[in-house]
Amino acid sequence: MVGAGGQPVGAQGLRALVADGSAVIAMGGLVAGTFLTEAGKSVMTGEKPGRVWFVVAVIVGLVFMAVGFWLRHRARMGLRVGIIVNAVDVHRGRARAEQRNQQAERFSQGSAAVTLKAEIELSGDPVRDRELVDLLAEETLRATTIAERLAPDAAHVNVIPTMPLHVAFWLGARLGYTHAQHVAVHELRQDTGSPAFFAATSLRAVDVKAAPLTVERLEAIDGGDMTKVALALDLQNRGDQFRDAVVKACRERGIGWLLLLRNENRLLKQVMKTFNGVISQTCNAWDTAPLPAEARTGHHAIFLSGPVAIAVALGARLAAPTPGQWTAYTFNPVANVYEPFPAPPNG
Repeated sequence: MVGAGGQPVGAQGLRALVADGSAVIAMGGLVAGTFLTEAGKSVMTGEKPGRVWFVVAVIVGLVFMAVGFWLRHRARMGLRVGIIVNAVDVHRGRARAEQRNQQAERFSQGSAAVTLKAEIELSGDPVRDRELVDLLAEETLRATTIAERLAPDAAHVNVIPTMPLHVAFWLGARLGYTHAQHVAVHELRQDTGSPAFFAATSLRAVDVKAAPLTVERLEAIDGGDMTKVALALDLQNRGDQFRDAVVKACRERGIGWLLLLRNENRLLKQVMKTFNGVISQTCNAWDTAPLPAEARTGHHAIFLSGPVAIAVALGARLAAPTPGQWTAYTFNPVANVYEPFPAPPNG
């Protein structure tokens, strides 16, 4: 379900009237119109005294109107619409999910002219959960359309996802990356900075030169199926602990190839340039990996860690063309296992 909230669209009070240019346009129009009438009267009656000042006043009024229209253009270019996308997994802690949901709502209502929300609660049934996430993606795209109607002059759409990483990847695969508007995916700050979220990356395909990760050599897994490939991102510098757990999961699932990318630091720099760099570097490493042809057309897995925004963007970039080829995994520390999405049917 999609709901609207937050700040209403339009000018509010005298300050808003001035900020969006409405008051300046009205004042300029009043001055220009009044003195244009007086100048016309002076021409018709042949009274020359004061005519020059009437013309000057008309010009001043027109200048005020031009400034007002410029202020309105600037205000509308900065208009933002927030879309909160929430998938609650009660098995990972309802309280934590609710806390992040509330943080997202406060941030969006404080930074966007319009706030919309799409939310589901995962059921635990693999088939049903896939249907729910597909529905969540449809509602998110519908919210974007609603946002365009409510605020047609909005220059930015802020998508604020709060959900497990593997669900975020699948959501991104359903959203895709060919959007007319600038869709900024936001991420929760890892410190106590303000605001709580920041614009981390974009759903559009963005190629940047930044390369914040180290790309390991493509590794063959003994006894694995050479048509199955795993891409793994250690974005929190867990080192051998991360790699060993991924290799174990690959062996259990018969995956024959592993391409690992890792961050040398515990956290990524919380700026869009770094996050876009991670996404571009990962996509480039995947595209240029020396995989055999049968592996390119086989099944792909991705083992995720770190920010939700990166999982969404990678899903959009890597899996949108062929979502059926991909399965995303995230580590469940409670069960000490990697959990897939979409998961295979029970039984």
